[in-house]
This record gives sequence, structure tokens and C-alpha cells, in this order.
Amino acid sequence: MSPSLIRLLRRCAAVAILLLLPLVAWIAVAQPLIGMVSDRQAQIDTLSDRLARLQAAIRRIPRLKESEAANKQRLEAMGGIWTDTSEAAIAAIMQDRLRQAVSSSKGVVKSASHLRGASEKDLETVRIRFTIEGTLATVQQTLTAIDDARPAMFVDSMTISAPAAFPPDRAPLLGLDIEIVGYMRPQQ
Repeated sequence: MSPSLIRLLRRCAAVAILLLLPLVAWIAVAQPLIGMVSDRQAQIDTLSDRLARLQAAIRRIPRLKESEAANKQRLEAMGGIWTDTSEAAIAAIMQDRLRQAVSSSKGVVKSASHLRGASEKDLETVRIRFTIEGTLATVQQTLTAIDDARPAMFVDSMTISAPAAFPPDRAPLLGLDIEIVGYMRPQQ
């Protein structure tokens, strides 16, 4: 190889190194820094949106508390809360009302049990579980009695079972397993 060709190759290599050095610096240093800044900005935007939603929720709290108080007053005015002194007394009244509804439609209460109540917000629940046998009219009468009850009673769970076979000349006897809930103020 001639010395002039070697010099030319060296100069080309030097120019290539000179041009590649900033490119390598850009890829190794600048691009990751720019990516980090972009990621951080995206996180800031996400957190800013979340903060705005939380501040909006905080501003709604007083209105929600007022609405809750108004709903409680409306519930009490409509007879939605039981006011007797004890859970056992309320359970007995609830059982008596449903027994009357079932017997008036020629149904039979197979069993009734008072279940343990629980606290829900600032109210106590009174739970009664019934196993009833009767016709469709019995089921309708029972549900109507629950719907019309004042203070209010609510169906928490219900299962209706029908026999596999029944005589065509008589209405089938249905089994109704139902859990009823009433609400009362906590006892002091």
C-alpha cells in the first residue's frame, strides 16, 4: 500500500470516529435523559389528574353528608327504622307478622330462627330466617306483607323450590327459604 493511501484511510477513519463520537454520546447519554424526563412528565400529569379527582371528591363530602342526614330523616319519617327497645322484641314482631301472612294464605311456617344481627353504618340489623311451605299465593302473600310492612322489612336472600312432580289437579306446594332484615338504632 502506498503511503498516500494509508494517510487517506487514516484521515477517513479519524473523520468517521469524529462523526460517530457525538452519535454514540447522543445514544448513550442524551436519549436516556430525555426518556427519563418524558416519563417523569407523564407521571406528573397522571398524578395531577388523580389529585384533581380527589379534590373534587373532597368538595362533595359536605353535600353527601347533608344528603345522608336528609335520607335518614326521610327513612325514619316513612317508618323505615324499628324503634322498639330490644332486638328480641323486634324479631318477635317480625316473626308474628310473617306467620300471620303465611297462615292467612293457608301456608305453613316450617321453621323460624332469629339470626345474629350486625352493625351497618350507624344502624343495627335484625335478621330472621324462615322456611315456609305453601302455594304460589302463599309466596305472594308473604312478599306483599314484607313489602307493605312499616317499619320496613327487607328480603336479604330468598330461595324458592318446587317439587319434581305434583298432581295436576292441585297447586304444587313450594318451599320458600327466606331471610328478612329490619333496621333499628343501636341500643345504648
